[in-house]
Amino acid sequence: MNFNCIFSSCNFKQNNIEEKEFLKHLQDEHKLEIIEISKKENMPIKTVEMITISNSTVFINSN
Repeated sequence: MNFNCIFSSCNFKQNNIEEKEFLKHLQDEHKLEIIEISKKENMPIKTVEMITISNSTVFINSN
């Protein structure tokens, strides 16, 4: 999959990586931000991670 991290302070962009590799990036680089969102929105951390992954996924038009 292709990912473009949605956190404005981050310039992470990678093509052809597994979702688990991007999740590692989130856990390593954005742990505090994810915890903050989790508390603010009253959501489990895993849910915030999954939403972030979904919003960071880039679809490339192959036509």
